Amino acid sequence: MKVLGLGHVLPQSSRLADVKHPNKMQLEAIRLAGYDKYGIDNTSTRVMGAQAVTKALEASGYSADDVGFIVAGQSSVPDFIGIDLACQIGAELGGLQLKTVNLVEGCGTAISAWITARGLIDTLDDGQVGVVVLAQRVSEPHYDRFGLMNAILSDGAAAAIVGKTNSTSTAECCFVYKSGQDISDTRFVDMMRIERGGGLKPVVLPDHDSRNDQLGREKIMELYRLTGSDLTEFLALRADNTIQIIESCLNEASWSKESNLILLHTLEGRQSIAMLAAKLGIAVDNTNIALVAELGHMGCVDLLISLDMMQKQDVFKPGNRIVMSAISTGMKWGCCLFEYQQY
Repeated sequence: MKVLGLGHVLPQSSRLADVKHPNKMQLEAIRLAGYDKYGIDNTSTRVMGAQAVTKALEASGYSADDVGFIVAGQSSVPDFIGIDLACQIGAELGGLQLKTVNLVEGCGTAISAWITARGLIDTLDDGQVGVVVLAQRVSEPHYDRFGLMNAILSDGAAAAIVGKTNSTSTAECCFVYKSGQDISDTRFVDMMRIERGGGLKPVVLPDHDSRNDQLGREKIMELYRLTGSDLTEFLALRADNTIQIIESCLNEASWSKESNLILLHTLEGRQSIAMLAAKLGIAVDNTNIALVAELGHMGCVDLLISLDMMQKQDVFKPGNRIVMSAISTGMKWGCCLFEYQQY
């Protein structure tokens, strides 16, 4: 499977320095994690996702009529409870009749979407392509975009047009998918769950202010009755499993750590990305760390939008090997590998 075209949508940008929030210490923690800007979209996940797909189709030289499947994922509250984003995208593209898959797996959707697309690629007819589209739009009545650990949640969408390895494209270079794995630790399924808007607690009161909700770190400690030392062990588990699944993917592809890897990791703070890069022996300049301040944390969109933006900045050269690494609430860890090749 290879990527034939990329596209993304960046909503209106705002600055952390201009935010008025009841918890000033939380804003300071976010600032120290390297965040500066964040995006707010006033349309819908459906519209954002379709706009990203349209751009990706234009970049690849294909049209909506050529699409054989859509894999869509999101990492926030959907436009409507239980709505299928993949079908929403198909409707926006002209009421398509095709195979769709809807994924809602937090930030880990950034990886599971690729694994799912790889499983569908052989179902395409000659001349057909598939769509991978990822989106996040924060529902602020449900939760505070500044209250998730030490990150700002941003709105945004990104898409890729994918095809078989013999598919043609108008692009000069392409990303070829090499390997992908993910794994969950189901003990942590309730991590940072949204408390209102579901079947158990359906009502969001009109006078509720999500900015006064319990912060992510506090909520984790309460849910799992963690002491300070327990929390330290939990954070170590997050890091260790990230390394393990990356190394497992590298072994599957027979790639070494010395092969000039470029790391694209969930935009969960500069320190986190720098620490992971150091453990893997990757120079911090060969990561997407610079996008933390520029984008905020777009959940499952982080990796795909990083790939698109960095390609447009001519960061990648033919022969580059890209490691995509995601970690999400749930807990889910994932990794997939791409090689940048010239046609």
